[in-house]
Amino acid sequence: MLLRATITFAILWVTSSWALRESRAYGDDLVQDYVSARALLDGLSPYRPLDELRERVGMPPRPEHVMVRANPHPPGAVLLTMPFASTDFGTALDRVRLAQLAALAAAWALAYTLVARPMPGWAWGLLGGAFGVWAPVWQGLDWGQPVGALALAAAAVWALGRIPRPLAFGLVLGLACTVRPFFAINCVVAIKWTPRQLLTALAGALIGGLAPFAAVGTTPWGWYRLASEAGAYVEGCGSLPGVLGLGTGAGVLMYAAAFGVLAYFRWRGLPADATLALAAVAAMLTYPLAWFQYDVSLIPVVAWVAVAAHRTDNRLALLAVAVFIAARAVPDIIPDTGGWVDVVGRAKGWMQVAARAVLLAGTVAAVRRCANAPS
Repeated sequence: MLLRATITFAILWVTSSWALRESRAYGDDLVQDYVSARALLDGLSPYRPLDELRERVGMPPRPEHVMVRANPHPPGAVLLTMPFASTDFGTALDRVRLAQLAALAAAWALAYTLVARPMPGWAWGLLGGAFGVWAPVWQGLDWGQPVGALALAAAAVWALGRIPRPLAFGLVLGLACTVRPFFAINCVVAIKWTPRQLLTALAGALIGGLAPFAAVGTTPWGWYRLASEAGAYVEGCGSLPGVLGLGTGAGVLMYAAAFGVLAYFRWRGLPADATLALAAVAAMLTYPLAWFQYDVSLIPVVAWVAVAAHRTDNRLALLAVAVFIAARAVPDIIPDTGGWVDVVGRAKGWMQVAARAVLLAGTVAAVRRCANAPS
């Protein structure tokens, strides 16, 4: 696994550096976590007003496109940034990018075990390195999004949910939700577990989910009250709530409806692999703030569907994976205003939804051919 991860990391560094020849976003999404982490290191609340936190580190006030008064990211994201926050922002951004590439390489190496070793490890590593030129990866690095952490969390939740390992699954899922909450839908896999396993997973999730809040000195409801302002960004996301203009409330209901559908099929015997794959895609289609960079969490799904489709000669599923990767290779939003950005912004949202819907169709097609997948 170390060899696969090392090969993948080396190639990711080369390919992402080539794709990101000139920064456009300058770590814009990392700024909030950076100033919050700096405050936490100094013994202050990381959820003070952003203008105050930016001033403390010598940054100008919030730009116009930052429509929230406090950091909307949950505390897990702040804690991930703390090891890099003791230096200037430029250096921190460079180091965070390298760390995210390492996490992405580890996620791809872990995905190798999820698809039952389909090819030599070195070949798998080479293939994973190509993701460096995939827009959700290199643009996520440009914005300072935790793309590697998201991919690694997705692979780890999948690996622990299929065995199952209830305590570890709950811990990792709880922690993942404190980085980005869209992971919550993965708990649907536990519906077929025994009562004892369910209680163990719940205990793990409570520990993993509440520990970061305790570490930063805030409560989940206190953070949510501040983070709710991020609902202003829903229309900029390529999920169904965004393109349909439904807003946060309706989007949460759509996300809950997706959970309900998956819960029904899981209860009726849907295998764990199929449940987790469908849950990951459903999250990106229904979660109100499913930004384009979050598609990195679908990398394990892409691997699983591609390998399953190849083994069963499922050309429809293979085509769906190819279309998804190609459609999401189109660079997405950049921090400019006016001109072509305003003209094609809505079309890009629909392109994201369409690409994710195609992957969902491909996943369903693969599931139908894999009735004997591990449960």
